[in-house]
Amino acid sequence: MSKFSSYLKQLFEASGESIAAVARDIGAERTSIHKALTDERVLPYRVVQALAGHFRLTLEEREDFFQFYEMLLQGEDAWRNQQAICDLFNHLADVRFAPSVSSVQLPPPPAAATLVEGEYAVRSVIRSVLAWETSQGEDVSIQMFLPAGLDLSQELLELWVAGATFRVEELLCSPVVTGSDCSRDIRLLERIIPLCLVSRGAYSPYYFRERPGTLDINPLNYYIITPHYMIHLSQEQSAAELHSQQPMIRLFSSHFQRLLERCDLLTSCTASILDVLRRYTDATSPETSFFLLCQPCFGRYVTPSFIQKYLRTDGSVPREQLYNMGNERFAMLRKVEKDYYTIFSEEGLQAFIDTGVLVEMPPEYVPPVEPADRLAFLTQLRREMETGVVIGLIVRPSYLRLPDYLELYFDAEGNIHFDTTNRFLHGAYCCDLRISEEYLRRAFYEFFQALPNSKMVYSKEDTLRILDEGIRKLESLSGAK
Repeated sequence: MSKFSSYLKQLFEASGESIAAVARDIGAERTSIHKALTDERVLPYRVVQALAGHFRLTLEEREDFFQFYEMLLQGEDAWRNQQAICDLFNHLADVRFAPSVSSVQLPPPPAAATLVEGEYAVRSVIRSVLAWETSQGEDVSIQMFLPAGLDLSQELLELWVAGATFRVEELLCSPVVTGSDCSRDIRLLERIIPLCLVSRGAYSPYYFRERPGTLDINPLNYYIITPHYMIHLSQEQSAAELHSQQPMIRLFSSHFQRLLERCDLLTSCTASILDVLRRYTDATSPETSFFLLCQPCFGRYVTPSFIQKYLRTDGSVPREQLYNMGNERFAMLRKVEKDYYTIFSEEGLQAFIDTGVLVEMPPEYVPPVEPADRLAFLTQLRREMETGVVIGLIVRPSYLRLPDYLELYFDAEGNIHFDTTNRFLHGAYCCDLRISEEYLRRAFYEFFQALPNSKMVYSKEDTLRILDEGIRKLESLSGAK
């Protein structure tokens, strides 16, 4: 019996009403409710709403009732995955890549072997070692196998933002995914994605799917390896042992490298602007396109004359090469005749209307778009949304928020790509992060497929109304009638 049917049965039992009486009151078929109680039929959303009103459910009860209904529609595993992806985007929207203003001076790491106890003391030693090592010069390499509850994302992020140059390889102790529930691994992306981007590919997360037989025997079985230090860590982070003997460091470093041979690299990153553009171009498929960005993806409306009008170059990349790559990609987007999804925020749409800034383009290559061209983009988008050629979805910020520094898209093979926009610390096209794990690809694809009929986006009618308001504003700015 599903959680929805169990909850519905409890509501009937608590009220003491008959199914026939409730069905008459809400205008539903009695047999439909009977079959819903035994999971033989899924009730229409309208009937579920009517039932919630009839039983006078409180806000908390309604939340549970509709949550169980969504789980029934999607399946529990798919529902968990969708919630995890929603939480991921909301988390990423809160990440701030600002330099630390902390003036706290950390003590240098101890020179001799030391046992440290207490979570605060353990964290302090880790911060001291990382700060000291990354201040010693370039090409510093750090290897990590951390307990699940220890998150060093903020420490690493602050060091990279401050300009430190170092590489990190991390083993992520992840269970083998069985079934279709991969919500735990999706939540790992909350810290992986920012680190991959801010390091511009210098952070490499590996999936460690095998549990060594001795993992539960040694009380200090996790570790951090740096060029000059070895930190053993306990599962609960209440104790750590610091070593500086080079033989110990070399032993564990060699062991770590052998473990990597049994692991899969979760992400693939490139920080070359030409490589990012080439990936972007090669990834574009005429069959289907999914784009998640704070503003609408207007690529299918970019013409060769538009590129000629706006394209600039700073000399680092030949203009002709940029023009050809851009024109090739946008020509492919114009060929998409179905399944063109553009998911954006009302805030991002309004920012484009007001400023003309295309956030996915580096400002040194593409200046703000003039009001008349903004109007042309929005008018074409509105027309194709109304006819169903384009599926344009504006997210409800109370459920789903989009990070303005990221664009997500799928390539022709179904791989997931996270690219930076010009609102990122290092700017647009500074990094492309690709995820090829099949079960993660499937979870994200199902998430986007389910969005049009979910509570996380506005209805098509409301979206068209918002676009109409933007069009009228641009008509007044451009003098168009």
